[in-house]
Amino acid sequence: MFLDPFVFYRRKGSFIQQLSSKLDVNGLAICDDRVFLIGISSPTIEVFDAISYHQLQTLTVHAMSDPWDIAARASDPHLYVFEGPCQVLTLDLNGQMVTSWMLDGSQRALSVSRRNTVLITYNDRLDEFNNIGNILRSIRQDRTISHASHSLSVEAENFVICHGSGLCSVSHLVCVVDSESRIVNRYRESDASIYQPLHLAAANHGCILVADVHNRRVQLLNHDLTRSYNLISIGRQHGEPLKVCYDSSRGNVYVSTLDGKVLVYSIRFRSSLQGECLDVHSGLVPDHLTDDCMDVTITPKPTEE
Repeated sequence: MFLDPFVFYRRKGSFIQQLSSKLDVNGLAICDDRVFLIGISSPTIEVFDAISYHQLQTLTVHAMSDPWDIAARASDPHLYVFEGPCQVLTLDLNGQMVTSWMLDGSQRALSVSRRNTVLITYNDRLDEFNNIGNILRSIRQDRTISHASHSLSVEAENFVICHGSGLCSVSHLVCVVDSESRIVNRYRESDASIYQPLHLAAANHGCILVADVHNRRVQLLNHDLTRSYNLISIGRQHGEPLKVCYDSSRGNVYVSTLDGKVLVYSIRFRSSLQGECLDVHSGLVPDHLTDDCMDVTITPKPTEE
């Protein structure tokens, strides 16, 4: 039986709270049950508890004055920070410098793969580094991909990229590309609405979270980008989403906004399904939904042409 990965998620993410950060936040990462926040033109990293959401400490990083982005490595935990336009800092979880390396200055964002490699997103290429800054490979992007804003390494040979970067003159898409720069799949909106995906996060069951700034939402896409679901709708009082980060152990989504806030949502991820939920999904008991099943996203598999 085919099991749609979307059935593991509740219908809508629910707002929990806003983190009480003093920073104008422009980056966040989750590691070792802690949330690490950086802010515009600040040498500090704020650390919050991922269970209580209370601030634990503020780290001062003397080598950091203008951080642009941050990502975390879960195994042998470390933080990676863009410092200014052309330097990557590797820090331990106490904010102490481990190493650093220089880039060419046109990069947009960074992420860490499940293999603990560092992926740097440029306008026109992806560069993959090991944890001490030695380049492993450089992947030139297809000419139809313009102004990439973020990317993830989802498999050893495949990458997800969002591009367009808020420019009205170019297409705004999410793509899967392989290591030879070939586009494997594309996701685009089916209607004429403006679509502005700026940032990505890996979710469970191969799904991808997408921060769409124009439509004030976080989408859930399946692994091959053939299906989408609007998981979180962000109200006008909270601002437009800029970056998204996923805490897989608790099923929480952290969203930073253009005005420097950090919002926490629960998407109530399920690691397993009750038998009656599977029955509902397969259409065996459509008229007898339990309370738990009512919250499950049930999306039929598209028919093959």
